[in-house]
Amino acid sequence: MKNLPAPLQVIAQALSDWWDAWVSLLMVNLALVLSWLTVVLGPPATLGMYYVAHRLVHGEDLGLAGLIEGGRRYFVKSWLWALLNLGATIVVGVNFLFYGQFDSPWAALSQGFFVTLGAAWWVVQFYALPYLMEQERKHFKLALRNGLFTALAAPGYTAVLVSLVALMLWLGVQLIFPLFLGLPCWIAVLGTRAVRERLATFDVHQ
Repeated sequence: MKNLPAPLQVIAQALSDWWDAWVSLLMVNLALVLSWLTVVLGPPATLGMYYVAHRLVHGEDLGLAGLIEGGRRYFVKSWLWALLNLGATIVVGVNFLFYGQFDSPWAALSQGFFVTLGAAWWVVQFYALPYLMEQERKHFKLALRNGLFTALAAPGYTAVLVSLVALMLWLGVQLIFPLFLGLPCWIAVLGTRAVRERLATFDVHQ
């Protein structure tokens, strides 16, 4: 495995982690889906899932108990994260629709700019939540900054991982069942592994 490029090593490690803890992660994934049906518990459950992924990568399989613990610990921050994402989605969506009313090259460029901005935001999110779990200071602003710097410092590495995530999400939406068989948990584990690998590569201590 050490002979593989860094992104492929991370993918292989994430798959191994996910498979070894598949039964407990399946329960976490089911709890996540049910939590989002309530809306109110969706964001805490999401950060709880990332807490479980963080502990799993560090060698501790907390399962459903970890999701509950993480959800309680990060309840306020989870809703800050949700509101930030809602705001970003509204800004991108409103501007995309606004410029779509005009039939001109500048309008098409403006639409492309906001689509790119939205995509960049979600790329940063791929790293930000794992960073939040790794940091000693649990500041979401710091996690976003670290996620942005990581994406900019390793564009090729990021492109490989994010492209795989996008493909898996597309398959999940098309086929539905991967979403229930642990795909969200695998993405959380992959992001956590990616952050750990980058911290080791850049010799950074959180």
